[in-house]
Amino acid sequence: MKRPRLWQILIILFLVGFTNSCSLSGNSNLPAKRVLFIGNSFTAYNGGLDKLLTGLAPNTFASGITSGGYTLQQHWESADTLAQIQSGDWDIVILQEQSQNSIINYYNFFEYAKKLNAEIEKSGAETIIFMTWERPDSIQYNVTTQALYKAYTALGQQLNVKVAPVGLAFANALKERPDLKLYVEDGHPTLAGSYLASCVFYEIIYGESPVGNSFDAELSSEDIFFLQNIAAKTLGQ
Repeated sequence: MKRPRLWQILIILFLVGFTNSCSLSGNSNLPAKRVLFIGNSFTAYNGGLDKLLTGLAPNTFASGITSGGYTLQQHWESADTLAQIQSGDWDIVILQEQSQNSIINYYNFFEYAKKLNAEIEKSGAETIIFMTWERPDSIQYNVTTQALYKAYTALGQQLNVKVAPVGLAFANALKERPDLKLYVEDGHPTLAGSYLASCVFYEIIYGESPVGNSFDAELSSEDIFFLQNIAAKTLGQ
């Protein structure tokens, strides 16, 4: 049996490395951005939206301040959160309210989003509001896609800031593929759900469609293609 020649071995190693880099590298041609996520476990699950965003856009430096069940009021009252905002280290700060509070305690949601946004603007950063999704266990409290969309759209207009319609993307995805698991019973996202959210943020932040991005987060190629397209279609509505 003939041994492979050196040039053959080098070609094989190159192809393996190229394939792996394509699946993991994301889009390295985008400008560097510094992004801070402020929220709770909806942001932190599956390694964190900061890590997934960095996968899609490797030039991004992203970090997160998250604590289970936290509301924007609790973040406002947190010295650590305020210190991070006031540091001036960020280009973009993303605010995620507790997933029921924006409907159940609407005025509280508005009040503390407004206060945090004022601090973000003082620091020289841009605010993006993270619209969460309809939870199966919260429909009875009117925490529905329609109610969330209205609340977040109104807030975005009042503060004159962008809203990332992640919850709308979830609803659009489930219309086309109701079998797809984007969250568990209590609303926490699966990896597919977090990946879809990161695709929405990717386009909101960079103005670049996620369709065709090589970062796969170890999901199937079928799911990646679907989720990227849903994010792009949602933002094109």
